[in-house]
Parts: sequence; structure tokens; C-alpha cells
Amino acid sequence: MTPLRIRFLVFAFAVLATAISYNALYLQDAPRLAGSAVSTPAELLKSQPGAETAALPRPGPAPAGRNNHASLADAGPAPPRIAVERPRPPVSGRLITAIQRELRQRGYDPGPVNGELGLETRSAIIAYEFDEAMPLRGEPTEALLKSLIFGAALGKAGPGAPERFERHGELIAEVQTMLADLGYGSGPIDGRLDAGTREAIQKFESDRDLDARGRITARLLLEMVIVTGRPFAATRQPLGTG
Repeated sequence: MTPLRIRFLVFAFAVLATAISYNALYLQDAPRLAGSAVSTPAELLKSQPGAETAALPRPGPAPAGRNNHASLADAGPAPPRIAVERPRPPVSGRLITAIQRELRQRGYDPGPVNGELGLETRSAIIAYEFDEAMPLRGEPTEALLKSLIFGAALGKAGPGAPERFERHGELIAEVQTMLADLGYGSGPIDGRLDAGTREAIQKFESDRDLDARGRITARLLLEMVIVTGRPFAATRQPLGTG
């Protein structure tokens, strides 16, 4: 038997063992862990006046004969449109704990490994999804756990640099679009992180009680997913290419 064939058999055995372990540990029916209460989407969405409304009215067009810019200035900024998240099926504390453990082993920071779905865990999921070119949802699922486990078995790299979110024109354009939809005008939707876009991000962060840094981070992306009720598309488009 050649060395190449031996290496192939060892690799196949490792993948098979990983699959068996995954099935035994995480996919079999098991009682929910004590204290594994899962935060509901309503708890994650910050309570604020009008949050129960799917879309708040925005200023209408300027009457004929008036300066449009002056009309918009008189009306003030458009009120944010807040999505009402639908209740999700309960997620087992066992699954959340497994995802937290795998995220930590891959170099991400999910917060305490306690089986509770907090904002730290969801932000770490967003970061992992971005690095794996997956849609950015921030949700704990069995598919996510499989990706984490088999990715580790294949020796995939861990998290990238913190500024990696700001190097992708398609993601920046999506952020600009969501900001505009929420009433935070940032200029053209051009996929460039200019001063106007950073200022709009800061205003959004301030309104959501986040650190107003004007940076695109996993925490910012998660907050926008929570507020708008829609995920970011998967992308690996570098800034300035395409």
C-alpha cells in the first residue's frame, strides 16, 4: 500500500469519525439543559416607541412649486422602519452550547459557553458566516454546526482581520441600502465607505445604544439584521473590484 493511499484512508477515517461524533452528540434527542432559556427575538429587539409597527410612515414628496431639499429639511429625518421579528421555534440549549464551543475553538468569541443565545453569540455567528461566504443571519442552526465541525476537520482558517468587513464593496452597498431604508441617508449606494456612510452608521449606532464608532463590525451587522428583519447576502467581493 502506497503512502498516498494510506494518507487518504486516514483522512477518510477522520471525516467519518467526525460525522459519527456529530450525530451522536448533537442530533440525537436529548433533554434540554437546565438553565438553557433562549432569548426570543422580541427580547433581542430593543423596546422602543413604535417598535410594534412594521413600517412607520416616511415623509411624502414635496408639494409642487417648493424646493425639494427644503421640504425634506423641514420634515426632518425619516423615522426608522422597524421590522417585527416573528417568533422562532425554540432552539435547544444543547445545540447552542455546541455552536458556542465550536466557535471558540475556531478563534471566535461567542461569550460564555452556557447554552444561551445572547448578542455575543449571534455576533460571533455573523463573523463566522461572513468568513465562510454564507448569508449573514446570526442564527444557531444544525447546518451552522455542521459547517463548523467539518470546517475544523478540513483545517479551514479561523477569523480574519477585524477590518475585513470594510473591504467588501457589496457588503458596504448593502449596509448603505439598509441605512437608507431605515431613514439614515448616507449619499449614493456605491459600495464605498466614505465619510457620509460612516456618519450614518454612527447615527444608527447612537440610536441603538451601541458604541458610535462608524465602523462596520459583526455587532453592527447583527443589529441591522435584528432591526430590518432580513439577512445580508453572502459575498466575497473586495472593495473596488468587480
